[in-house]
Amino acid sequence: MNLFTKIPDNFFSILSSRNKNIYGIALVTLYDCLTIYRNKIRKQDYLTLLKSRGEKEINLFQIEVDDFDDMTLLSEPTLGAKANLVVRRLVDTGWIMIDTDIKTGAEYILLPSYSISMLKIIYEFVSDNEAKYISYVHSTFADLQYADETQDDFMYRSLVNAVNKTKDLELEVSKLNHSIRVFHKQLANIFSPNEVLTQHFDIAREDVVDPIYHPLKTNDSIILYNGPINHILKKWLNSEVVREKLVDQALMFNHSLKNRDEAINDIIKKVNYISDTYVQLASDMEEIDKAQSEYTQATTEKVIYLNNQDKSIKGKLETIFLALAKVINGDEDAHLYQGIIKDVNNSIILYQQGYMDEYSLQKPYRRNNRFDSEAMALDDFNHEVNEGLMQSLLNIMDQYSDERILDFMDNAFKDQKEINVKDINIKDVEDYIMVILGSVKADASNCFYSLKRTDPMERVLKEEKFDMPNYGYVKKGE
Repeated sequence: MNLFTKIPDNFFSILSSRNKNIYGIALVTLYDCLTIYRNKIRKQDYLTLLKSRGEKEINLFQIEVDDFDDMTLLSEPTLGAKANLVVRRLVDTGWIMIDTDIKTGAEYILLPSYSISMLKIIYEFVSDNEAKYISYVHSTFADLQYADETQDDFMYRSLVNAVNKTKDLELEVSKLNHSIRVFHKQLANIFSPNEVLTQHFDIAREDVVDPIYHPLKTNDSIILYNGPINHILKKWLNSEVVREKLVDQALMFNHSLKNRDEAINDIIKKVNYISDTYVQLASDMEEIDKAQSEYTQATTEKVIYLNNQDKSIKGKLETIFLALAKVINGDEDAHLYQGIIKDVNNSIILYQQGYMDEYSLQKPYRRNNRFDSEAMALDDFNHEVNEGLMQSLLNIMDQYSDERILDFMDNAFKDQKEINVKDINIKDVEDYIMVILGSVKADASNCFYSLKRTDPMERVLKEEKFDMPNYGYVKKGE
């Protein structure tokens, strides 16, 4: 069935208009009037209560030309006139009707059934009062237990009520499951410890934990009453006397059942539904317990994480990452962090990882793609020392000893007091390494020469492949 066959087409338009705040106050006030005055809601009483509650919002009421055909309304600035415009808009959208008493001329507000149902939902959603949990599980058990003890003429109705309460319970458990997962998901978009605490203690606890989760784990436990409820239902099916009584009552109260066979199938179907649903809900509660534990732990860790921000270098880095996250996610306050983003772009330089090999120190430089290979086996360090290997290592170390480096540089100086890199004969990689080590060795106290640097530093290319700065070397004491 189409939704708008029962309600007007523009029924929800007031909730998306520019004046939605005052319309929200008007609807909540209308529900309060329904509970106070019940069948006799005088329009004047409603207007008085509305003006007292929403004076500030009504004064900010913006007249929308598309909502009112009479352009003369735009010249009515008073509080009372604007309150009447709100009421008129409620009439136009089908929330209320105005009835006039012929004898007294007083105007009364009438509420269609769909309007009352919607007002109740809105009021429960925005009400600050603690949400009330209906004892679905215990009341189901109590009704079935009473029917089992008395075995009166309303046993079938008790079974039907048990089915309806089980459906409501199933919806409440689903609501609890979704809500906890939603709160957990929303933690990723919260960047203030106060907001995290508000969600956990003010929203999550008041909306689902206290009114739903806590009762289902204590006085209205599914696991606690699952066994007794199934015991009663199985006893009804196994007792021929009770079963026949249920069939007679079903044929009397449920006119859609044509014969006893259909009545028996209907009863069995209802019993199986209740039993299967309670088994499934018991399993669902275990998953909800796990989700609730994970959400609580995540909330604690989030609060600790946010409280530790900006107290050290680590806190500064977290602030930078927070700014990057807000910009990437497109948050509303992302523009407040543009300065940090600019500084990050100007100061952070990313380098590509690379590897050095025997060709890295000479031109032309060659780039090779990294390839995957088997990892080298770890040494167990239990093998015997290879004397030949050790001797080879010692030979390599001796090849680049201080004595050999100084001899190389002495040959390069010959009889000169001062030389440059371009004056040194470099024929291969070994000579190239010796020049590098000779430059490093120049700072040693036992070295006979010192290193001279020029600014800007000239570079020299040897053998068309060895690129190095053209350092100068000067003998000490000469």
